[in-house]
Amino acid sequence: MVSTPNFDELNAICGSNESKEYFKFLFVQEEAENEGFITKTIEWCDGMHEKIAMFGAMLEEGQRFSHFDAAHWDGMECLVQAQARNRVILQAFLQLLDVLREAREEKRKHVMVMEVHE
Repeated sequence: MVSTPNFDELNAICGSNESKEYFKFLFVQEEAENEGFITKTIEWCDGMHEKIAMFGAMLEEGQRFSHFDAAHWDGMECLVQAQARNRVILQAFLQLLDVLREAREEKRKHVMVMEVHE
């Protein structure tokens, strides 16, 4: 007899020994997980947009300080660098969001393939 611990576990979790049932269960879970990733990534994007806007306002406001405050201007330089890195991070989040949205269609198709067997 062939050992299939992963499929045995899947059978136990979904409560069916029929391949169409346990694969559909698996793909529905994948679809839901992907939707959660999309939601979380959108939250990250929104948060990063807010941070970029706040840092932008701070950079503009920070120009009003005395040029003799060395600590302030060192901090401003660090803020410029942080702002640049935040934009890179936002771009990475947006790329991730694109990939997750592309995966949404693929994962939905997997569920539909299993529904054909019902």
